[in-house]
Amino acid sequence: MKPLLVAIAFLFLSDPLMAGLNLLSSEMYKECYQGGVCRLECYGSEMLVAYCTFQLECCVTGNPPP
Repeated sequence: MKPLLVAIAFLFLSDPLMAGLNLLSSEMYKECYQGGVCRLECYGSEMLVAYCTFQLECCVTGNPPP
């Protein structure tokens, strides 16, 4: 029973620790060029203005001009 509790505690506590070590998670949703946000892919209501590290897209709200 004790090893089971240790395993469950490890699973709950490891997620926040691993998120801090993951380079991609620290870059996602980081502010970029012209007040945009780094994401894996821009939404339909956003336009791509630049690229962030790890090939993330810098997205700014608004549609591009025709």
